[in-house]
Amino acid sequence: MPRFVVRYLGKGERPEGAVTKIRALEGASILDDSGPMLLVDAPEQALRAAIGSDADWMIAPEVQYKVPDTRKKLKGPPER
Repeated sequence: MPRFVVRYLGKGERPEGAVTKIRALEGASILDDSGPMLLVDAPEQALRAAIGSDADWMIAPEVQYKVPDTRKKLKGPPER
């Protein structure tokens, strides 16, 4: 199932009613809750329906980046 970052952009504390709706979604789980942001594993359409058209919430797919290998490596002998 896809994972989404759900962020509250409004002023003050986030409304817990929206979080309650997300928790009530069938098959959805909140993987991380860090104040204004949630990492949610849920179907996109159901998640967007739970949030509704409230402009204070943003939903974006989770993006993962590969960390580059920056370790120094030995070089071979010089070419002749």
